[in-house]
Amino acid sequence: MRLLHSMHLIAFMLVASACFSAVSAAESYAILTWKSTHQQAPWQAVIEALAKKHNAAVLVYEKDPSEVLPALQKIHPRDVAVVGTSDLVHGAFINQFHRLMRQIDADPYTDARWGVITGRSADDAMKIVNEVNPLEIRRTVSGTRIATTMCEEAECFDELTPRGHSVKKVDEAEKELPLDDDDSVAELAAAFANPKTDLIITSGHATTRDWQPGFSYKNGSFHSRDGVIYGRDLQRKEHPVRNDNPKVYLPCGNCLMGLVDGTDAMALAWMHSVGVRQLAGYVEPTWYGYMGWGMMDYFVEQPGRYTFAEAFIANQLALVHRLETSANLNAMDRKGLLFDRDMVAFYGDPAWSAKMAQAPLPFSQKLVQDDAGISLEIKPLQGEKSYEPINTNGSQRGGRPFLAFLESRIDPEKYEYLGAENAILADDFVLVPRPAAGAKAQTIRAQWRLRK
Repeated sequence: MRLLHSMHLIAFMLVASACFSAVSAAESYAILTWKSTHQQAPWQAVIEALAKKHNAAVLVYEKDPSEVLPALQKIHPRDVAVVGTSDLVHGAFINQFHRLMRQIDADPYTDARWGVITGRSADDAMKIVNEVNPLEIRRTVSGTRIATTMCEEAECFDELTPRGHSVKKVDEAEKELPLDDDDSVAELAAAFANPKTDLIITSGHATTRDWQPGFSYKNGSFHSRDGVIYGRDLQRKEHPVRNDNPKVYLPCGNCLMGLVDGTDAMALAWMHSVGVRQLAGYVEPTWYGYMGWGMMDYFVEQPGRYTFAEAFIANQLALVHRLETSANLNAMDRKGLLFDRDMVAFYGDPAWSAKMAQAPLPFSQKLVQDDAGISLEIKPLQGEKSYEPINTNGSQRGGRPFLAFLESRIDPEKYEYLGAENAILADDFVLVPRPAAGAKAQTIRAQWRLRK
């Protein structure tokens, strides 16, 4: 049995090598899947479609994805997708996969953009795979207050104040439009079902079966049943949400919204009935918030700079950087960072592009990568507040380092550091710590040159 398993692994390592020879390291893509998933015809079709889409290596394992770690290390892909039936992508698997994605090379950072492709059925997973056209997010619906100035259109529902509600239209300022009733479920359901909605953001109390949009006041609730998200108002009237237009979902302040613990999990229903193609959510009750709320800092407050998948990885890199470099972390912060590091799942094709529509950025980033070296220049564009958070609602907001992804993978040992104190050059990204709060916003330049 052990010999057969070894031969099976070697065979798929050879497949990985063959694909790697045809695809550059900067663009390579690997698909990981369980043998049990791969043997089911509908799911095999999903895997084959994804492999064709990205010219990807397919790595099959019996039980544990670490079985194919040698193949991953050989390929060192830019993107990794895990394809699996919903019973296999439980919370313990997400925890484990986070750790695996930091073991492809020797540094402590996440080594690839990754995502889990699953669904209530293979048909739901195929919708994720078949999404090809980039998504430009123009309309955002949020169950909590956000930086609407960074959105083209936005509708916000207040989780803390009854009837709190605002609308921002194109080229207009945000306007407060209080609701007629404390119960916002009908209005939320209609906003989610709006075919123009591209991004959904939520916070508040939640489990794998429900979400309560009123965090500090009595409100209705949302639930999942037979793959459908539906609101139930205080009068017990139900409001199903059906909208298959592609969108992304960020339950930044919700407990358990990323946990798949059965076919009625909320995460699966968001995919099935609401058109969610990418989702980043906690697989355990959240109490610290760095990974969830930090997505706002990279994705919403720097519109157009990062895809949703890149914002997830950027925030992960920022978390690991803080753990690795902050010698004066107090016990609670260290405990919180260690908890958050492996607790947020990312669902969807990591190579699919979903970005906020362009808006004036608080600072510019110019990355240069050529034969002479690598540099990242950051310039303030909005005066003294350029490097400060735009919105501080939530937990662990602000202070995220500047981060740019390299155009192609490099060997950092071949580069000599020339400036910008404490900047990091990794094999596929540049990270520059953000100045301390209150510091004067000045141009920052990090530079490395090839060693002679």
